[in-house]
Amino acid sequence: MAQKLNIDRIWWRNVQPGEFYNIERYPQIQGGGGSLYIEIPSSMVEATLDFLDATGANVDALPVITIEAGVVGHPGLTGPIEFQRKKGSRMRIARQNRQQTSSARHPAWMAARGFPSAPDDVANKEAALPYFPEGGLRIYIAKTVEGDYYAGFTKGPRPDNMKHNHPMWDLYPQGKVVGGVIDAD
Repeated sequence: MAQKLNIDRIWWRNVQPGEFYNIERYPQIQGGGGSLYIEIPSSMVEATLDFLDATGANVDALPVITIEAGVVGHPGLTGPIEFQRKKGSRMRIARQNRQQTSSARHPAWMAARGFPSAPDDVANKEAALPYFPEGGLRIYIAKTVEGDYYAGFTKGPRPDNMKHNHPMWDLYPQGKVVGGVIDAD
């Protein structure tokens, strides 16, 4: 029987092709640089903190917030998701590079679950583009009415048969939308 979740809110982030490259590539590149995480821009910080029940927290003095999240569609499988502060009143989901020794990529965002991946030796963003889904890649964290978290992702365009009142409809926005929080009620 399928796992039935009583969803209250969905936090989501549109993964950009450059971020996809950075979380797939070898973690040590010549000259350094490049992020090994998924950034939460300042425009999403307030909504993210509210979603994490950390409303009113000063992002520049924010301690690490770690949630334990299940994997949508795989009851019993869980993993941590670590939110950290970042300069410029931003945040990040830390340690998402899959080749990094200290990687903490959530099990929902692994190739074994269908998450896109690039070859281990992918050299740059352009070389990673053929592995990036046409129609985009979005990670999400659903929060239930009971306060439990579940992670998942979507890739590609909105399914043709999805109805407008489906809670995940807004994961497929028109135009350039970074992400946000969807109230499922």
